[in-house]
Amino acid sequence: MLTNYFNITVIAEWGTFVLALLFLDRKTGIWRFFILLLFANLCAETTGWFMRTKLHYTSNALPFNVLTLLATPFFIWFFSKTNSLQKLRPILIFVTCLFVSFGVVNLLSFQGFWYYNSFTETLGDLILSVICCYFIYSILSQQEYTNLLASEYFWLATGILFSSLGSALLYQFSYALREFYLHSKIDVGTYINYGLNLILYSSLIVAFVCRWKSTRS
Repeated sequence: MLTNYFNITVIAEWGTFVLALLFLDRKTGIWRFFILLLFANLCAETTGWFMRTKLHYTSNALPFNVLTLLATPFFIWFFSKTNSLQKLRPILIFVTCLFVSFGVVNLLSFQGFWYYNSFTETLGDLILSVICCYFIYSILSQQEYTNLLASEYFWLATGILFSSLGSALLYQFSYALREFYLHSKIDVGTYINYGLNLILYSSLIVAFVCRWKSTRS
């Protein structure tokens, strides 16, 4: 039964969570909140798996819809704490309120509790993509030298950027990928999703290690 639980994404999530517990100590500051985010992510995965395999629900989208409403505001808040985006904090607060309002309305009225809220996911992906692009640009355009390979925020922004852009495109072409699967029995969409998740969690792991090293020096 557990073979249906431990797919590539869940294994990456558990590995990232364990490494977060190891590397994100008190010295790493607000980065410790990633432990709570990853725990919430694992709770959503486990609940969704339990609903599908044990309770035999036809849809297990609800915990993932709730997770989307938590994860995107968390990342926006996290980037608002950086020096590069502090001046944009009022705008980021407005964007967060707009996203949460849209997500709640979509959850209650449009796509609902039991259908995956792809509209909310796509909006969050686009918002995070813009924020990450601006953040990376601000790092590259500053006069002082920054070792990007040792910068935890650069790895975080890069991982989220690739994951968000890929996810946004994936949902836009989900219907075509579904039709391809029905004809070929090759689930390309799932493989792409696995790849995007591996990019995200690999970047998070590198970011955690960089944060840990920067607080030791």
